Amino acid sequence: MSVYGMLMNKKIFFISVIFLVIFSLFIIIPTYSKRVALNKRSELYLKLAKQIKKEFRGLNADVSFMIKDLDYPSLKLSWRENQRFPAASIIKLPILAVVFEAIKTKKLSLDDQVMITRKDIAGGSGKIKTMKLPCLLSIRELLEFMITVSDNTATNKIIEILGLDYINARFKKIGLNNTKLMRKMMDFSRRHNGVENYTSSRDIVCILEKIYRKELTSDEFSEMAISFLKDQQVNDRLPRYLPKEVVVAHKTGLERRVVHDAGIVFTPRGNYIICVLVKGAESYKKAKKFIAQVSLLTYNLYQQSSSPK
Repeated sequence: MSVYGMLMNKKIFFISVIFLVIFSLFIIIPTYSKRVALNKRSELYLKLAKQIKKEFRGLNADVSFMIKDLDYPSLKLSWRENQRFPAASIIKLPILAVVFEAIKTKKLSLDDQVMITRKDIAGGSGKIKTMKLPCLLSIRELLEFMITVSDNTATNKIIEILGLDYINARFKKIGLNNTKLMRKMMDFSRRHNGVENYTSSRDIVCILEKIYRKELTSDEFSEMAISFLKDQQVNDRLPRYLPKEVVVAHKTGLERRVVHDAGIVFTPRGNYIICVLVKGAESYKKAKKFIAQVSLLTYNLYQQSSSPK
């Protein structure tokens, strides 16, 4: 081989080595940085657990919660995540997921028109009860009202259309093992006889994560769900102490001695899901404040952590 050829081979060799080193740095450094960030956030989660424990004092109620990081799926903090709690209006979130499943299989359409009459009106929260009746509303409108203003009439109409058996079967299919719909909203006579709707913090977080990752039947339905949740009109729990600019896509629940809130919190330093369920609450005020305080502690944790690379 000529001297020129040997020099060229050496040049190619050194260029290759340099390329491999640079390529490796592009892989190793981000991986290392992300691992460091994960370790830091894990440490903060341990600190958060101690802070939340202090908040239990004086609440005098049963609590279930789950906080899940959306950048590092393995990172979560939970307490009694699989314990069944009376669902109150937070059951409307799994119902929303089931309706999207029904639309995907052509059982329903967002544009289907539903007649609402005076006999359909349910008590409690809602917008439909203030409308001139009878009226026609689309499935899409019923879903929007069900989430944004927690409309009980809209929810009961959806339950009537799909049926309890269908809804519960779909809950199982999408992995909600602790969620059960046994009665319509505001059916206090059945509730008094022990017939209750149930869910768990784990199931609610499961639905919210599917929505966030656009795995709820389609991108379109996930985006629609997030838009409904962002328009939630009751903001006295999770968003209560957070800065006004922080976006929280969430769904509340409130019934006698039951106070809930669950949602996706979007921050520049990382997004996360938080679900807090409270039952046996002697004071709505204390329970709401507890949820708001847990939400603030979690938000503050993310302000101390670095954003993922």
